[in-house]
Amino acid sequence: MKLTPRDGGPVLLTGATSSIPLPDGTSVKTLLYRAATDAPAATIVVCPGGMGTGMFEIVEWAASRLRAAGFHVLSMNYRGDLPTHDPDDISAAFDWLAEQPFADVGRIGLFGVSRGGNAVLRAAAADHRFRAVATFGAVSDFLQQAFGTAAFAPARHRLITSWLGDPVANRAFYEQIQAIDHVQGIVQPLLLLHGEHDMHAPVEQSILVRDKVVAAGNGDVTLELFPVLGHFGEVVPSGFAYDHLASRFIPFFQEKLG
Repeated sequence: MKLTPRDGGPVLLTGATSSIPLPDGTSVKTLLYRAATDAPAATIVVCPGGMGTGMFEIVEWAASRLRAAGFHVLSMNYRGDLPTHDPDDISAAFDWLAEQPFADVGRIGLFGVSRGGNAVLRAAAADHRFRAVATFGAVSDFLQQAFGTAAFAPARHRLITSWLGDPVANRAFYEQIQAIDHVQGIVQPLLLLHGEHDMHAPVEQSILVRDKVVAAGNGDVTLELFPVLGHFGEVVPSGFAYDHLASRFIPFFQEKLG
């Protein structure tokens, strides 16, 4: 049987390949999705998940829909397997976009999924040049994942701890890289989308982000939970909710970025 991307087959990447130099002499790979306009336009930096340097295929569905809605999109990966420098890499993407004639520097937003959700939350907290932030299935609390999966999903517990280390011995590192310990710095409009059937990042991870950001004084925070929706946008028992998710974050960016 021939599979299409909607059925779970290979994903065709539609952005133009490029790269962004980093201060340490390395670079991150990018895909650029130019909207059909010659005028400077709002631009969204899209950040994928993954335990490596990120997978563009994970966010093709979001990047292509944002471009169709009139946004320029820069999809990016990360300099290393660990999320240590993810926010720095995202800020470097802003620096690069600020030099591009197609990007309106006053209208640059962030969208991230899974690890990318964690990354954009950390970046937004530290870099207020980004004007609006949206996430789907953000993994915002790595300690909760490491401790919570020990009994519930031992194989996933081993996967997480082999990546980030023992959560007891490496607690300080976990707190450094997990967004939940930094989100009180987010002052931008924030949209949190999360599936209630997410078995990788439970909905509490976005609920606690919402609560912390609001408690810190940011009143422009929206949390939307989706029943029967999983971590990758899959709908139980079949199909994907990409159009439905896009119908939430595209109007959000249109409103907040103008």
